[in-house]
Amino acid sequence: MPDSADDIQRPPPPHLLVFPFPAQGHLIPIVNLSENLVEAEHVRDLPHGVHSVTLIRALSSLLPLVHEWACSQPQLPSAILSDFFLGFCLDLALDLRIPHLAFFSSGALLASLLHQLFLCPPTPPPSLSTPISVSPSLPSFLFSHLPSIFRRHVPGHSDWDFTRQSLLANARSHAAILNTFDFLESPYLAHLRATAYASGRIWAVGPIFPSVASTDETEKILRWLDICPKRSVVYVCFGSQFTLEPAVTTALAAALEGSGARFLWAVGQGGAYVPEGFEARVGARGMVLRGWAPQVAVLRHKSVGAFLTHCGWNSVLEGLTAGVVLLAWPMEADQFVNAQLLVEEAGWR
Repeated sequence: MPDSADDIQRPPPPHLLVFPFPAQGHLIPIVNLSENLVEAEHVRDLPHGVHSVTLIRALSSLLPLVHEWACSQPQLPSAILSDFFLGFCLDLALDLRIPHLAFFSSGALLASLLHQLFLCPPTPPPSLSTPISVSPSLPSFLFSHLPSIFRRHVPGHSDWDFTRQSLLANARSHAAILNTFDFLESPYLAHLRATAYASGRIWAVGPIFPSVASTDETEKILRWLDICPKRSVVYVCFGSQFTLEPAVTTALAAALEGSGARFLWAVGQGGAYVPEGFEARVGARGMVLRGWAPQVAVLRHKSVGAFLTHCGWNSVLEGLTAGVVLLAWPMEADQFVNAQLLVEEAGWR
């Protein structure tokens, strides 16, 4: 028998293999979730311009290498956590005889809608303005407002068919983990439990946010916000993957200039277009930010009162929890679904 409690062999701690999808809206929440799970533990990483479905198919080619790596470890991972675009990881989990957890960086309404759309694809209507209903327990959407990954689906194309099967495979996972919360999406969480996921394990763990790191650029922005009156600033940002056309940027700049309102405008990375002379004309009442925006810190600042947003899911959650007014300007992907959820379904006008 062991001489003391120290001699008792304890089981090793859980070891989660995380397989992310490398796009900002997907990657950030799953990294934040991983950080929350491990706290101060060590996270290992697996070693623009490519379409999502091509990338999904390409990432699936890593499965043999990941399988070989997992089998070479002293202990198999406790489970595999993969982005919902990468439902093909279910096959890897089955081979290793460990649970597969599907992580949705999006909300429950989008998850419900995608499952129904790819399970029983509706016939495209003659007009893009025709409402489409895929389930009595889900809202109707204009066809043009359906998620772009469904509207662009090409039946019979090998990459698209692989993506469809990968998305549908999530329903056979051990559990689904969603970056949402019950107060916002309880009907759609219930829909997933009742109709899509055989296990019934639907875990809402959101909102998941990163820790707010202090940098010189962040401190500069916060100092500017400090001198602005409470709730006086409009924050303008359309995410990291969408760039406005110059004509639209010009119109938006004219609106900000003519409004007389204070604003912080995150125009994006690199050489994002800003009309000549705009910054000089608006002077100290506006700030144009080029590069990465410390969005969580900005939205939580007491001087920010409104957020003009594309309605990417991360931005929606960050704006809601900061308590600012959301001005919805959806453009693509899941953004029309998110905007309709806020305005028409949840009634947060």
